[in-house]
Amino acid sequence: MSAQPQFPSPLNVRWTAALAVCATTLVLGATPAMACGGFFCFTQPVDQSAERVLYIKDGSKVTAHIQISYTGDDDKFSWVLPLLKVPDIGVGSDSVFTTLEQATQPRFNLKWQNKKGCNGYSVCMMDAAAGGSTGGGNGGSEGGVKVLKDEIVGPYKTVVIQGDSGAELVEWLNTHGYNQPTETVGLVDVYAKQKYVFLALQLQKDQSAGDITPIVVTMDEVAPCLPIRLTKLAVQPDMPIVTWTLGQSRAIPKNFLHVTLNEATIDWIKPGTNYKSVVSKAVDQASGHAFTTEYAKPMSQFPTKFFNPKWDTKKLEVLKDPGAFLNAMLGQGLPRNAQMQGLIRKYIPKPAAFAKIEDNAFYNCLQNVEAKAGSTCATYREAVIAQGFDPVAFAKDLQEKVVKPLADVQTKMDKLPYLTRLYTTMSADEMDKDPIFAFNPTLPDVDNQHQATAEPICKTGSTQASQAKLTFANGNSVVVDLPKTYSDCGFGPQGVVFGKGDAALVKAGGQPALSVEVLDESGQPLKIDPRVADKVDAMLNTAEVGKVSLTPEFIASLPEISWDPTKEVVSPLPGPGDGGGSSGGSSGGCSAQSSTPSTLGFGLLLLLAGALVWRRRQA
Repeated sequence: MSAQPQFPSPLNVRWTAALAVCATTLVLGATPAMACGGFFCFTQPVDQSAERVLYIKDGSKVTAHIQISYTGDDDKFSWVLPLLKVPDIGVGSDSVFTTLEQATQPRFNLKWQNKKGCNGYSVCMMDAAAGGSTGGGNGGSEGGVKVLKDEIVGPYKTVVIQGDSGAELVEWLNTHGYNQPTETVGLVDVYAKQKYVFLALQLQKDQSAGDITPIVVTMDEVAPCLPIRLTKLAVQPDMPIVTWTLGQSRAIPKNFLHVTLNEATIDWIKPGTNYKSVVSKAVDQASGHAFTTEYAKPMSQFPTKFFNPKWDTKKLEVLKDPGAFLNAMLGQGLPRNAQMQGLIRKYIPKPAAFAKIEDNAFYNCLQNVEAKAGSTCATYREAVIAQGFDPVAFAKDLQEKVVKPLADVQTKMDKLPYLTRLYTTMSADEMDKDPIFAFNPTLPDVDNQHQATAEPICKTGSTQASQAKLTFANGNSVVVDLPKTYSDCGFGPQGVVFGKGDAALVKAGGQPALSVEVLDESGQPLKIDPRVADKVDAMLNTAEVGKVSLTPEFIASLPEISWDPTKEVVSPLPGPGDGGGSSGGSSGGCSAQSSTPSTLGFGLLLLLAGALVWRRRQA
């Protein structure tokens, strides 16, 4: 990594990783109301270590929805982004990511064939998801730092500032409660010298960490870019990164390689439990700089909606009974996720006498508005009503933080025709250039549903299969051993949590990458031999949106592909430090988008640089 990065990148970006370890669990609200009866049961956890960003490319503008995870002292929360221009700022909804995750995460569906006298391993025959303004205007200047924008956005107090030196800017940020460790001074200075502006967020005085919502940033951009290089300051190994891009056609990594996965190396018997390992090692085979496409389809095929026009928060404002309020929300089908749970806890807090009661039991009981006097549920309701309940404030907050953001996203989803999900993992040594994303209308769709068949294999004299022959959609097959007990299946009834899947590869399947490719803005993939991945990756450092990435002369110089991805892995694959990421120190960042004016990407990874997080990292 260059000591002097030349493009926007997050400050203290990996505080997110440190936070993720300590973060409270977010949940997916996929369960129908009838199966649960409330907002606090039958929810599915989401891996907090993954970075998640939704890009919306609409004309000359790129909007990014950025999910924020934080646990810590309310007054220690801060979030800072270096930007080329003063942005438009808004708040989003966690339900955007919930809906995207549910609809696009990879799933592996294994169909067992009947075989007389030999029983298949049916207990694991389920599909599972893979690892799977009140201020406004110019605020003047102070100590050499100019305040270009000062406004309240949702739960946040936000400022956009500009200064001549990192020392001045960090001093200003710390003085005004946007906590930044002094170690960031040099990093900030790089952007200050290039006349960048800095967007800083902190929670308002009356807000808590439970009020944190996704942030939405809109700027004039040629194409999305994900600054990543400074993330190496405190990154966990093989950090998952997921991006969704909504635009006119399929999104591609412009200056990164692309890999297709060898499904024979994925553990289909314990579905997806080694998915992250497969992706990480496939990326290592592509010089440590590659994405895989997990989903790419027209929005006309997207299976669900982000917004329901029947949602009406005005009808909730008149419901003074908290139980009736919850029932009405449930009846309207409003999202059931961690963000909603946070709002419920804020506006309907458990009285001190019932603080130890589990949320599921307390709030589901609260919804029993027909409970007889003297019953447990009636006692809960009476205590909540006695402490006060403000349905108007709850409904307005619900409208601002949940309903409106989802309506805005749905408008874009209805307008723009194509959605792409890209996934990669990165370690520190691989974070030496920033991914730029472009679009290719000629590439085929990619389904997130993967199918294979399993033929049971029994030993002589046994009717219970000990092995299975798996045959995949491309016709390849592999024989694998079967677990002996249900506990060996390695997943619960809801499947594997996305982003995990650290188990070993199925060695008999061969190499994790079925192919290593260059994707450009027209034409089909250019397949390359992994032995020259470093060389090709280095050439992509200067890729520019709107221009062909590789010259015909360079392509002609590449050797013919002479590897067999179906061969069993017999030696360690190249990884960071073993040939991966050889392009460090290059100019391959967001500034590679130099074909038109105003092309620098904006720093989109989360900057949670609270002092509490800093102490945790140093512990």
